[in-house]
Amino acid sequence: NNHPIFNFNFHFQSAIYSTLYQPHPIMASLIATLSLLKIVQSVQITGWVYADNWFELYFNGEKVATDTIESIPNNAMYVDFTAPAEGSYSFAFLAQDNSNASTGLEQRMDGTGITWTGDWCMGDGGILMHLSDGTVTSSDWKCTVVMEGPLETACQDECIDLDVMSPSQCTVQYNEYPSCWNETICSSEDSWLSATEYTIDDVGMGRTPDSSSYDYPNVCSGLDATSTTEIYETEGCVPKDKFDTDTTSTPIWTSDLDYHNRIICRYSYCVEGSTNCTAP
Repeated sequence: NNHPIFNFNFHFQSAIYSTLYQPHPIMASLIATLSLLKIVQSVQITGWVYADNWFELYFNGEKVATDTIESIPNNAMYVDFTAPAEGSYSFAFLAQDNSNASTGLEQRMDGTGITWTGDWCMGDGGILMHLSDGTVTSSDWKCTVVMEGPLETACQDECIDLDVMSPSQCTVQYNEYPSCWNETICSSEDSWLSATEYTIDDVGMGRTPDSSSYDYPNVCSGLDATSTTEIYETEGCVPKDKFDTDTTSTPIWTSDLDYHNRIICRYSYCVEGSTNCTAP
């Protein structure tokens, strides 16, 4: 229809629509900037955790990593999770050695890492972590003991004498711990003790069992690690030399590597420049 009035109405309505619904160049730029700010409000944290023998890691109350192997071999894992760009960063982990849940002892393997010797012995723990935000394990962490033992003196030698006693005669103690242990804020940690720092030799990183007896990538031990970093990152594994060359993080545990079998630890800080921190 070419009627002059119709054409006028059509163009007038089109102009109104363009004015009202098409973003002004300045407004479009502002929208793009706000979208970009929204994207950079989060950051990716990556890093490595080595545990003797097992761990769960929490960040701001959310579980971000679980060790792929419940007991042996000692192994390290690559971790990767999203964090806010500012505010409170609160880390918590549960760690345990390979001790039996009732006796506090572990069944010893021979030097090949394949054959059980039949001996029941005290085992040691240890955890080492280095994350891209600068978080490392050190005495700045606060820890408490969840399970300790064996309680009996006769069970506290390197290995018990099986001619004299049975492992079933050894017992452990479980300690109460707060339900907030893995949350962003947990005031109970004020009464916890600072973590004890150890050396790589103390915690036995690289000690047997030999991971060659296990299938990759299901088992991610540093003992047989290659230099192909991409493979290990993809499968959640870490070459042992990642920690051999690390001079910033320190293995930690509570005050007794052998007697304290399960522990929980926390560490919190406020990201530099943040104004909305609530965690200690």
